[in-house]
Amino acid sequence: MRAATQPFKAESAKSWRDELRLQSRVTVPLAVAFLVELGIYLTDILVVGRLGALAFGAVGLAGAVMWELTYAGFSLLMIVGVVVAHGFGAGAKKEIASGARTGLLTALVISGPWILMGWFLTDIMALTDQGPEVMAVGQDYLRAMVWHLPASFMFMALRQLVTGLSRPIIITFIMIAAVPTNLVLNIVLVFGWAGSPELGVVGAGIATTVVAWAKLAVLVVYLARHSELSEFPPFRNLHRIDFAMWRQIWRLGLPVMAVRLVEGSMFQATFLLMGAFGATALAAHNVMVGALTLSVTLAVAFGHGASVRVAQELGGGHAQASQRAGWFAEGAIFVLVIPIALFICAAPDLITSIFLDPGDPANAATFELTRQLRWIAALFALVQAGEVVISRALRGRKDTMIPMLMAGAGFWLAGIPCGLLLSRTAGMGPMGLWIGMTVGFGVTAVLMLLRWQKMPEIRTG
Repeated sequence: MRAATQPFKAESAKSWRDELRLQSRVTVPLAVAFLVELGIYLTDILVVGRLGALAFGAVGLAGAVMWELTYAGFSLLMIVGVVVAHGFGAGAKKEIASGARTGLLTALVISGPWILMGWFLTDIMALTDQGPEVMAVGQDYLRAMVWHLPASFMFMALRQLVTGLSRPIIITFIMIAAVPTNLVLNIVLVFGWAGSPELGVVGAGIATTVVAWAKLAVLVVYLARHSELSEFPPFRNLHRIDFAMWRQIWRLGLPVMAVRLVEGSMFQATFLLMGAFGATALAAHNVMVGALTLSVTLAVAFGHGASVRVAQELGGGHAQASQRAGWFAEGAIFVLVIPIALFICAAPDLITSIFLDPGDPANAATFELTRQLRWIAALFALVQAGEVVISRALRGRKDTMIPMLMAGAGFWLAGIPCGLLLSRTAGMGPMGLWIGMTVGFGVTAVLMLLRWQKMPEIRTG
């Protein structure tokens, strides 16, 4: 009876107040989920760190590279949320079901190549003159954890389904439960508690895999038992390929993945260039990057919320409302990040104390350098947040190819060369590299904002 009086269709915002309500429904649960995910990462680091410097360094190095590759795969799958949201706005159940099914199939297809990359990653990294002991320990960890990839990719695809339908609260609950589960499994498997064998870094990899499959199982059960979402069973007719949807997801998703890789390349380049200025520069850089974790996490959450709301409004044929949704997210993230930026400016020593012992004279130079970097780091927080949100708002328009080119221009043609010029030629050192990163994100953000100002075409197909 309910279906006859209230069709399965996204609600359209008639005002800024409506947009606040509808966007909060998506953004708030996602923000909590993303922040909780940081807790999962921290538990892994805390447990492995107790094994000693070798294990800590090896897992940190190999794991960081592997997770960067994994997030590139996630970026491809995130377009599923846009496709689903567009169908939800149009009230097109077939489009929603096809998008979810094709996303799940895409997750399975990319799992194989990603597992192979993880399996042989340390062999490739060894060509960069990494220590053989470090690579051996890293290999043990990676070959235990790569089996999480099929589950993690499928979870991401289904996560986009519930997000595109403005029902991401289940993701928050799953993530909250995953943190203590991950911690307990790490302790038991790494150190051999509760009668289990002591597996070391292999235990950490197994814990990652077990938690990933458990998260997927819970989400699948939720979808199957939900009164409305059960209409979109994730594994039904998986063999029936919608080639038009398949082409759409890959055509839109590959540029999104490329943007992720371009952004990551600038960060990695900055990290390597920073190393040329010594251990103090690296330590101060890591402190400032850690200080920005909260702002970028919030920006990603608001960006996802914007992409969903923009796609929903466009799916329903409401171009003005989609424009309002994007501007709302852009304004909201600045409201949240400005206090964070002010805190970075006001309390650099307090922030550094979280990472380093202020009583150790050996850390004095790092404290001094973070004081110098705090102003540009605060500006970077604002610029990065703006770029992250507007890039995802454009994604909600199914606009990914031109933004990819804009990102390439901003990061590779402006950001990296500017950092090199200022840090080396102008003699500004670490400060020059941070200015380069800020310029990279700033140029990209301006280009995307100019594109966003153009009213979108209403896409009903």
